[in-house]
Formats: sequence, structure tokens, C-alpha cells
Amino acid sequence: MIEHLPQALSSLSAALNIGKSLVDISDMAKRQEALIQFNSVIIDAQSKIMASQSEKTALTAKVDELEKECVRLKDWKAEREKYTRKEIGPGAFVYIANDYMGNLRSAHKYCCDCFDSYKKSTLQQSKTETNIKLSCHNRCPDIVFHHYIDVT
Repeated sequence: MIEHLPQALSSLSAALNIGKSLVDISDMAKRQEALIQFNSVIIDAQSKIMASQSEKTALTAKVDELEKECVRLKDWKAEREKYTRKEIGPGAFVYIANDYMGNLRSAHKYCCDCFDSYKKSTLQQSKTETNIKLSCHNRCPDIVFHHYIDVT
């Protein structure tokens, strides 16, 4: 963006010089030629200014996007602190609210893979013939274990 401004100023300076010389030219052909050159320099300056404006707009949009991402990550950090990764069955880990008291079977459980990727994905519980299965709707691997363990 900044590199276009000196070029635009240079073009405008050239236009000013051409404009001053137009006053002193009495030959119509030379005056017409100088006027064409003047218009060309003005158009060049305008295109450089427009390029700078486009770059500024793009950079402003990127800054806005990054600021929103910062806010989202700060919000996620605060939300994340409300949950703890817990082993609910042998080798089976999920995120559960820190203040949850009660039966692990009834706890609201979040997928660890999704949670670690800044998403809260509720695990759906089902039974197989001999095991308990927790499934994530984001197609993460199922969590399969035989029984819930007590977490104190």
C-alpha cells in the first residue's frame, strides 16, 4: 500500500509540471500532445491511488478477521476452563463440566478430539452386546469401553 503513494505523488507532480507547461504552449499540436500526456499521467496516478485503496481495504478486512479470531480464542479459553478431561472408563477419556457431581453415565460428555480443536461435540451413548459406545457426530473414532469407573 505504502509503495504506491510515492509513485502516485510522482505522477501528480509530473502532471503539475505538464499543466504548467500547457500555459506556455501556443502551438495547438504541441498543446494537444501535452494535454494527452497530462491525462495519461493523471490516469496513472489515479490507478496507483486505487491500488493503494484496494490494498488498504484488503488489509483492513484481514485485521478485522484476525481480531474476531482473537476474540473467539479468548472466549474459547474461558469456556474451556469450565471443563476437565476425565477418564470415565478404562482408557476412555472425555471432557466433563468441572462442577458436575453425580453418575458418570448421566454426565454430559464432549469428544476430546473435537474439544481440543476448539469445538464442543456432544458424545452420543449407545450399548453394544458387551460394551458402552460413545459416538461423536463429527465422525471421530468411537470410544468403546466395558464399564464406567468412579472419578473422585
